[in-house]
Amino acid sequence: MTKKWYSQKEAAEYFSISERTCLTMRQTGMLIEGTCWRRKIPQNPNSHVLYHLENCEEVLNGLQRARSMEQDLLIKKKEVASA
Repeated sequence: MTKKWYSQKEAAEYFSISERTCLTMRQTGMLIEGTCWRRKIPQNPNSHVLYHLENCEEVLNGLQRARSMEQDLLIKKKEVASA
């Protein structure tokens, strides 16, 4: 059986980011609670956090695709406006 949930340290290493960046992505809502991350002890707000790496990757890839689509639209609007 493979592991589904990983510690913050393991997630940070997997994504090549700092643990602080993981925290920031949670606080800003980039990573969705319940889907991308959860607490080891749900009733304790100070409990360690676990990450579901596959779900995190899907969300982050989706955000990147959306960002690139927005950039493409902005470039097209500038081209139309200048034509």
